[in-house]
Amino acid sequence: MIKKALKNTVFMFLLATLIAFVYPNLAAYLEQYIVLSLILLMTFSLTEVKLRGLDIKKDLRYIAMAFMLNYVFLSGIILVLTILLIKDVDIFRGFVVMAAIPPAIAILPLSTLLKGDTRLALISNASIYIFSILLVPAILILSLGSSAVQPIEILIILIELIILPLILSEFIRRTTYYQKIKEDRNILINIGFFIVLYVVIGLNRDILLHESRILLIVSTIAFMRTFFSGTLVYKISGMLKMPFERKVTYALFSSYKNLGLSATIALILFGVRATIPSAVCIIFEIFMFTYFSALMIENISS
Repeated sequence: MIKKALKNTVFMFLLATLIAFVYPNLAAYLEQYIVLSLILLMTFSLTEVKLRGLDIKKDLRYIAMAFMLNYVFLSGIILVLTILLIKDVDIFRGFVVMAAIPPAIAILPLSTLLKGDTRLALISNASIYIFSILLVPAILILSLGSSAVQPIEILIILIELIILPLILSEFIRRTTYYQKIKEDRNILINIGFFIVLYVVIGLNRDILLHESRILLIVSTIAFMRTFFSGTLVYKISGMLKMPFERKVTYALFSSYKNLGLSATIALILFGVRATIPSAVCIIFEIFMFTYFSALMIENISS
């Protein structure tokens, strides 16, 4: 019963959110463990992203499309709406961080559950994460300036939160130990995300409850960069007569960012308030899967 609950990602996300609102007191204490928690969840999430044997040339145009949808289309929506609607400096920076980070690793299992193109999700995510090592600092420095973010600080963060997990995941996948824990890896991922989500929402609880204007604006951007963007790409892909599997995966790349990574980088670089965009968008992304399931139900059930 407990093991089943720990494996249920939606349940763990909602539980972390609920506890953070009801009892946020531990968030300040657990803040010191947020980097370790993210390294844990990133490492075990990336065990499904195999870097060896990638044939990027074979699927280059599909990878390029996934990249464009996540880093040009989705990041573009985030940045344009942020420039138009956000006046608060910290929240502005939080959204810029979100635009800079790569897609969610969760696109892989979600593609499987929604009968999308899992292979496309795999090779695209692997390729984009490699490129993100250059893209994250480039977008942050170009958008915020070198006075707001120090290149050396970004480099250290990327080594800790992307490069180290990529290396560790490769090492773990090659060990016999991985085969023993492969079935239960979601438990470790969910525990890591539980801590990150609890800390981010717990630290921002008072703001989320009492600054309704900020919450409304952030929620508007969250809706547009999740539900609107994903639905638009799914519908346009249908009009272009793309295969269902590819439509699903492209829709996911158009609506999901790695918000655990976004929240942690924003917290390290700019402080608690900068994590509000990630905290709100995480909640929208949780419900996005339910929405996608309903939108695609005819194909999923067939």
